[in-house]
Amino acid sequence: MKFKFKYFGSGLLLLLLVLIRFYEKRFFNDGLIDFFQHDYLTRDLPHLSLWQIIVTDSLRYWLQSVISIGILYLYFSRKELIEFLSFVYVLVYITAVAVLVYLLNNYESGQYIALFYVRRVLIQPVLLFIMFPALLYQQKRK
Repeated sequence: MKFKFKYFGSGLLLLLLVLIRFYEKRFFNDGLIDFFQHDYLTRDLPHLSLWQIIVTDSLRYWLQSVISIGILYLYFSRKELIEFLSFVYVLVYITAVAVLVYLLNNYESGQYIALFYVRRVLIQPVLLFIMFPALLYQQKRK
């Protein structure tokens, strides 16, 4: 893949990730954004629709996953990488959603840390920041 396209395409995809973050309240507001930004230390979890949380967090996760896989593919240019990353993203999604549902159904006052971090895995491109240096290291070792 040409050098310029590789970095230009990756830059555009990174811009899409930034735009998702910038417009999160407009398109992905599930009630937990405001809770974790303001009064999670002093108040109980507000009454929220479990399905709304799952749908909005899932939509955001999959949008970011496709973009992240695109970034990694553009940078490393290996087709077998797409299959491996897709498997990892599906596995992490199933695990994170299952844990999120459990935590929301069994939430106790003041027990917000686990909920915060599991949800963060779903709404932030955490796997991109883990996989990029790991794949870069693997590539350098070869």
